[in-house]
Amino acid sequence: MDSGVRAMVEAVGEARRQLRENALPKLREGGRDRIPEAEEAALLGALAGLVEAVTELAAAASDRMTTIDSRTAYHRVGQRLRDQGRFLREDEQKTAARVKAAGSPTAP
Repeated sequence: MDSGVRAMVEAVGEARRQLRENALPKLREGGRDRIPEAEEAALLGALAGLVEAVTELAAAASDRMTTIDSRTAYHRVGQRLRDQGRFLREDEQKTAARVKAAGSPTAP
C-alpha cells in the first residue's frame, strides 16, 4: 500500500478506535447522568466536525482515483457526507439557540 494511503487509512482507523474506546463507553455506562442541556450542542458540533473532516478526505481522494467508477463513488460519498455535516451543523445551531432561549430571562 502506498505510504500516503497507509497514513490516511491509519488516521481514520485511529479516530474510529479512539471513539470506540473513549467516547462510546462513557455514553453507554449505566447509571450515568444525562448530558447537560447546555452541552448538547457541543456534542453535535463535535460530530459535525468529524463528518466534515471525513468529507474533506473523501473529496481530496476523489481527485486521485484511477478509475472513473472509483472517482464517482468517492464524489458521491463526499456529497452525502457534506449533506450530513450540514444537517449536524443545523441541529447544533438549533440546539444552541433553544438552550440559549431557555436560559434567557426574557424567554417565555
